[in-house]
Amino acid sequence: MKKTIVIIDDDEAILRSLKRLLGTNNHVICFSDPLSAIEFAQQNPISLVICDLLMPAISGFAVLEDIKLLQPHCSRLLITGYAELESSKNALTNNIANMITAKPWDNFELTMLVEILIENSHLRINQGLSNVNSY
Repeated sequence: MKKTIVIIDDDEAILRSLKRLLGTNNHVICFSDPLSAIEFAQQNPISLVICDLLMPAISGFAVLEDIKLLQPHCSRLLITGYAELESSKNALTNNIANMITAKPWDNFELTMLVEILIENSHLRINQGLSNVNSY
């Protein structure tokens, strides 16, 4: 079964590139509007969200925080340019993102990271279910 990945970036070329890279083994849904992505997350299960840090309407931090509240088991990957990489490390400390990667990315490394994050998402879901079933 294909896993759902939501990609949020205001750059259409980035969205197309990531969809092409990750869409073979996953169901990839792209949003250039972060608020539409949050609305999608309110109604649909997501295994992984990949979100740009700098967007015009709302920051990637805020988007990931909203999605974390809606879907706590969903893995969250923050993607950003090298200039913002250092300043975005607090997203890890504050558990806003599970991982951070830089633009431009290495395709092999990114696909491996995506697989790990999706697996972690499903492990959290299964752990949550087993905790519920043990009561």
